[in-house]
Amino acid sequence: MKKIIYKGFLLAFLLVSGVACHDLEVENLNNPDTAKVLASDSDVKTLAGGMFITWYAPTHWTNGISHMLSTAADNLTCSWGNFGMRDQSWEPRKAWDNQPAYSYASNSNYMFTNLYEAVSTANTVLQVMDGGLDIGPNGEDNNLVRAWSKFIQGIGLGYIGLNYDKGFIVDENSTPEEIAAAEFYPYDEVLDVALTKLDEAIALSGNSFTIPAAWMNTAEDLSSDDFKKLINSFAARLVAYAPRNAAEDAAADWTRAKNYADNGITEDYIIQGDGYVRWINEHWVYSVYPGWGQTDMRVIHMMDDDQPEHWDDDPSFPFPPESTTPEDQRLVTDFQYKSSVPFRVERGYYHFSNYRFSRYDYLLAGWFGDMPEILLSENDLIRAEARANLGDLPGAALIINAGTRVTRGNLPPVAPTLAAIKDAIHHERHVELMATSIGIQFYEMRKRDLLQYGTFLHLPVAPQILETMGTARPFYTYGGPDAADGVNASNGGWR
Repeated sequence: MKKIIYKGFLLAFLLVSGVACHDLEVENLNNPDTAKVLASDSDVKTLAGGMFITWYAPTHWTNGISHMLSTAADNLTCSWGNFGMRDQSWEPRKAWDNQPAYSYASNSNYMFTNLYEAVSTANTVLQVMDGGLDIGPNGEDNNLVRAWSKFIQGIGLGYIGLNYDKGFIVDENSTPEEIAAAEFYPYDEVLDVALTKLDEAIALSGNSFTIPAAWMNTAEDLSSDDFKKLINSFAARLVAYAPRNAAEDAAADWTRAKNYADNGITEDYIIQGDGYVRWINEHWVYSVYPGWGQTDMRVIHMMDDDQPEHWDDDPSFPFPPESTTPEDQRLVTDFQYKSSVPFRVERGYYHFSNYRFSRYDYLLAGWFGDMPEILLSENDLIRAEARANLGDLPGAALIINAGTRVTRGNLPPVAPTLAAIKDAIHHERHVELMATSIGIQFYEMRKRDLLQYGTFLHLPVAPQILETMGTARPFYTYGGPDAADGVNASNGGWR
């Protein structure tokens, strides 16, 4: 049996196959006895059970790109440099620095390589199963592990497609020669393959099995029926959030998105915090922790139009008006007014805000408890969005008016017009879905041409990968006012 790479897969594979030499048999440094492990069905099942955290870490931890996507989207504001937050919120916007020596190059590298690590592990599991290894007595867990592995392939490749301009397409059928060639494919092709993998996982979930709670750190095991719903919701995300501009959004396959979302989750999908060991949504933590991120004034203005939309270059502190109440009551229930701002003046008053997001403050007591990953409201918004784009405006309005806009925000029901429905969806994604999962607000601003002028629309391939590939793949980047083409960097903007 060939020795399989599943830790740091992509970089290692490029080093030993595509660039450095032609020896494809590389020792797995994390487990020297790979062949023995992959011959044991129990060990392969254990390996499979650890794949989701490999996806969760780069999408939710500070090592990844979630924080800078939030500041680039003007949903979160922070003048601190950590995780690329400040560099992607300068006004005017600056290009992404895609050189290996850049302080936050590691965030892009971590996201890119760890998503492929998850995919590679899934590929390994499927290869071993295709080679004849049954999982469980008489193969009773074959469908479980196969469906799970297809799911991981789908979300791993899917989040490459959502966040990067291109990526590698690899699965259990990729030959060593194909992997060694290290060809890039544009994001839409990567996403097409991701959706195919999720479709395969959905089909396999027609069998009866149980996803152990430990695999996703949920409160309870997940039935195959509920797992199928979850896969559909992830697939709906990929279709709805992929467009890079308004034209791509109008041309998206909304029939497919509607089918996925209509078959998606029927209750909130929640991961449990484990005391800040592994299962922690650091995207949320550093968006709200005192002294760190604040809620951008643009979002505050959306809930209360008496408050400023943008903190101009002025030291005057915009106290909330005393004579009015906010239009959206969540400003009272989900956010906390702060009488001071923790940011540095010389970095620009436009970073300032007088509110922080407080909805999930119960987690601050010890980092245990519910961490929403996909709220039911998120899936419902895609259901409504798909209907609106397919011409069913009354159906879209019905979903929105039965949801959090009215039940939590106490906002008036939305009228069945395309503009009103899209504005309501935009509002809910910024307010109701704040700090849940990676990129939701960035993807929303991107596809509505609302990212500030010059904001990158996706990242280039991570510099560590380009560096490994040498002169065959020179460094390149996106963003900045001079590169605002509407294809790779925003040529629109909300202000």
